[in-house]
Amino acid sequence: MPSRTELAFCVVNTHGGWLVHADGYVYGPYRSFAIALSSAVHEAQAAGLLGFASVVLIQAATGQPYTAEWTYGHNPYPTLT
Repeated sequence: MPSRTELAFCVVNTHGGWLVHADGYVYGPYRSFAIALSSAVHEAQAAGLLGFASVVLIQAATGQPYTAEWTYGHNPYPTLT
């Protein structure tokens, strides 16, 4: 199935905790980066299964550029071991 559109899940640190922004929605706050990242990857995986070209982007600090951390179809979906 071809991708319909690109969808970015952006993980950012705020004074109130870690947030995930995607397509006008805000998820969180999360108390840690690891939990926010896991949530973003989970949502990006679900979007990818629906045909979206989804990516998880992280911003290390306010004002810094975003970097790609996980991309649907390129990175494996993490599983519990």
